[in-house]
Amino acid sequence: MSLVKITSALTLALLIAAGCTVRPIGTSRTSPTASAKASPTAVVPIPVVSPAPVAAGTFDPAHVVQVLGPAVAELIVRQNGGGGGIGSGFVIAHDSAASYLVTNNHVVANASKVIVLMADGRHFTATVQGTDPIQDIAVVKVSDASLPPAQFGDSTKLKVGQQVVAIGSPLGNQASVTSGIISALHRTITAGAGGAAEDLPDVMQTDAAINPGNSGGPLADAEGNVIGVNTATNAAAQGIGYAIPSLIAKRIAQDLIAGRKPGHPYMGVCYQSEDSFLAGGKDVAGYGVLVTAALAGTPAAKAGLKAGDLIEKVDDLELNNGQTLGGAIQPHAPGDTVQLSVLRGGSATTLSLTLADRSTASASASCPATP
Repeated sequence: MSLVKITSALTLALLIAAGCTVRPIGTSRTSPTASAKASPTAVVPIPVVSPAPVAAGTFDPAHVVQVLGPAVAELIVRQNGGGGGIGSGFVIAHDSAASYLVTNNHVVANASKVIVLMADGRHFTATVQGTDPIQDIAVVKVSDASLPPAQFGDSTKLKVGQQVVAIGSPLGNQASVTSGIISALHRTITAGAGGAAEDLPDVMQTDAAINPGNSGGPLADAEGNVIGVNTATNAAAQGIGYAIPSLIAKRIAQDLIAGRKPGHPYMGVCYQSEDSFLAGGKDVAGYGVLVTAALAGTPAAKAGLKAGDLIEKVDDLELNNGQTLGGAIQPHAPGDTVQLSVLRGGSATTLSLTLADRSTASASASCPATP
């Protein structure tokens, strides 16, 4: 499987290699370094509303465009050393002198110049306020406080089958609109370019058509609330794209705007998903993810997780029907404590695990090969 970051390159298409079936939650890979402005910036709060329910015969993409379209921008990027690309973004907040837009980190990575082109024809030279390669989120700033902001929806309230709209600039075609449904929640993917991989442990899957140039644009519910940030598509499939959930994007963006380095929850556990261990011939009672290792010195080891444990729940979230371990911990911040429901040797037990920050992961730690 190949995952493609969906920046429309002016000179080079970016092809992405997929990950394997055993995925550590923040372990051996040396984490990219997030960057943010050193001094805090006072910005109005970014509110969140509940997403519109699954539409019953009343879904109107034109209404979504009317509500959200004015906040969506095309990003024209020139890169250091030549070349460039086109991506998308959307306004999320403003202060007395500037507006702030969310996009993908890979859209503005290595940028020497970023031009923001709004739907009404206004254009601005933007500065990169901060970047987070770990979650592939960035914020850019323009010196105009009048840009209309989008409204975030609550991605924890989404349902599979919910109708959605994607807005962006695929292949440089500004303000293009596609519609579809949420095909799945809480997928885990590995995407990267130029040899640098990014593990995205909680993304939603959609069949709304997204193409190169849609990167950083919004995925919206029936009322025009942003419930995801489009980030990648599967080059080996038809109609499969991925978006970063809105609450993750909002948390990262608020830290970047305020000049803070975003935190990332970390367990230090290696595991196989249920379909992987069943396909490998293991007939394990129960459901969930099968622990293959708890890396020494990590929250997983300190909590008492062991190889052979089957994690069935994180708090009250059951790890079945597509729910993933990465997706279950992403709404939490480092320092939060979660309760793991574990099946060990046929007996149920509950373990308390306090999440660390991914930056504490040892570069020498590694997961065992798939059994």
